[in-house]
Amino acid sequence: MIDLSWLEQLRKHFSSSGLEYEDLYEIIKKSLSMGKINFPAFIYEASRGFGFCASEGHFYSLDQDWDDPKAFNEVSFFQGEVETSSIPVADYIALMKIAADVYSDYFPDEKDGVLNSAKRLEKRYSSPAV
Repeated sequence: MIDLSWLEQLRKHFSSSGLEYEDLYEIIKKSLSMGKINFPAFIYEASRGFGFCASEGHFYSLDQDWDDPKAFNEVSFFQGEVETSSIPVADYIALMKIAADVYSDYFPDEKDGVLNSAKRLEKRYSSPAV
């Protein structure tokens, strides 16, 4: 059984951030609860510029999901074929760093890998060219 108890703590931390987090939280929760991916792999893929599809029509996109990565300027979330929201890249990075910290508190054996992925994610999107 996958231990998802950390997700409630994640929701509390996301909520207190003041950032728009709902769609990202739902994709993380759905992806993990369905066993599609674990969080270390989720953040690793994000650090490489790939969003994730939790289920058909329920996904978010990052620069490597775009035909023209240079056109990437916000993280977009989709339900079906409709974009439900988008957030600035800086907010997405902040939320993912929160997620990495919360996850690391619950799973200290995976801390180094998760925090390294969070650093790579931040570095990827803090450089002038994507």
